[in-house]
Amino acid sequence: MSPRVLKNPHPIIQTQIKNNDLIQKKQLQIAMGASKLFIKKGYQQTSIREISKTVGLSIGNLYDYIRKKEDILYLVFDVFHSIWVNYLKEEGVFEIEDPLDQLETALRKMLDLVNRHREMILLMYTESKLLPKNFLKMILDKESGLVSCFENILKKGVEKGIFKIDDPFLVANIIVYLLSIEPLRGWNLRKHYKIEEINQKIIKFIKHCLIQT
Repeated sequence: MSPRVLKNPHPIIQTQIKNNDLIQKKQLQIAMGASKLFIKKGYQQTSIREISKTVGLSIGNLYDYIRKKEDILYLVFDVFHSIWVNYLKEEGVFEIEDPLDQLETALRKMLDLVNRHREMILLMYTESKLLPKNFLKMILDKESGLVSCFENILKKGVEKGIFKIDDPFLVANIIVYLLSIEPLRGWNLRKHYKIEEINQKIIKFIKHCLIQT
């Protein structure tokens, strides 16, 4: 899945350019190029000069679309968090009526997405502490949106007597965390299982914890 163009220029990132379409295009270009460098070298070890060269913009032109290096880290996080949050809707998961089928489909879709972007997951976990507080809050709000998606699925399952849980919000948070278990613990898990086996075991574990007996 390719990242979508940013829907709106970010008001908290002041730019020298007034053309909104151009801002969106260039900010996406900056985010995608910088993400490769951050994954390879880490945020702090990557220089503005390297980012400029990778994204094909002069340093002066780069600063037409950002104010400081921290803005670039935020753009990277924002692009990829937007993918996670929008993916279930784009894949038609919310149109599935049966809660159990809907949950299993959502888990499979998200695990597949996580596997394809595992390096980005690791980057988010290791470098999020470097975001300014106002940027971090905005990113965490987007992640809360993903939690809400799973919470709604769980609530529907509880109402229909399918899931045996009394706190859908807590369980939804646990599920979202488990989606990242392979990138975070894959160094150990992959000694024993293939990635598809890990995905199947995660889904089986979650369903076992939820389904009425």
